[in-house]
Amino acid sequence: MARGGLGFTLVELVAVLTLSSILGLVVWRNLSLPMRAFVDVKQRTAMVATARLALARMRRELTLALPNSVRVSSDGLALEMLKTSASGRYRADVVPGDATSDSLNLSVTSDSFQTLGAWTIPTSVRTSADVTACLAGSADCLVIYNTGNPSSCAAQPAGTRTNAWCGDNLAGIVSAVSATGVISVNRAAAGTVWPTGSPEQRFFVVDTAVSFVCSGTSLSRYSGYALANTQPIPPSVSGNLLATGVAACAFSYQTGSATRAGLVNLSLTLSLTNPDGVAEKVTLFDQVHVPNSP
Repeated sequence: MARGGLGFTLVELVAVLTLSSILGLVVWRNLSLPMRAFVDVKQRTAMVATARLALARMRRELTLALPNSVRVSSDGLALEMLKTSASGRYRADVVPGDATSDSLNLSVTSDSFQTLGAWTIPTSVRTSADVTACLAGSADCLVIYNTGNPSSCAAQPAGTRTNAWCGDNLAGIVSAVSATGVISVNRAAAGTVWPTGSPEQRFFVVDTAVSFVCSGTSLSRYSGYALANTQPIPPSVSGNLLATGVAACAFSYQTGSATRAGLVNLSLTLSLTNPDGVAEKVTLFDQVHVPNSP
């Protein structure tokens, strides 16, 4: 209280400052908790959105995987597949009396064939003179009856393996004519003929190999590289970043059978430190059924 116009006493000033500090502390405590909760929720939402987008990208591409081409590293940090752009059926026998029918001869290294039924040629199909460019990842490949066996290419001699990573059951696409449905293929550079045909006369067009690799705190996608007998980790090309702040990831693949499709399990954990210095983590899990009928 002011006395005689001389102002406040020291005791009064200290009392006012003390009461103001207490009031400010109460107000700060009541406001800081909701604000901190808002920041934490916003941070977690952003991490969930990032993880969900990365897993959605992986899911979308896995649905286009060549049957039995998915492979996962032993530590579960890298997943690789061959991505298809089209599929169809080839003519295995000529039509009696029809000189225009063209069947695929699997006992030679270079041939042309007519597709069965309507077949839409991908507008982006990349042709090549032989299988070399296909194996190098610079041209599309035509694959027949990919069972994924043997899992290790060294387990069987060349020319007997129905595993596209080994290079025995694929060829370069020399030409493809949508009007007539005639496709020409060549695998002469491989030195062997096709190991076997497809019981259902199916073929697939593969446009690229794709890898998803967790390294450090990042998840990246790689494509457009050469096919290899063993899984490259990472491939020798530049990758595209899918997620940062990766604390853990785990990929696994269960091969399919005659009664069920293959199953890919995807687990991704992201971590981010909040303003209080506490690491916030979110973990998302997804399962993708992939085709296994060659």
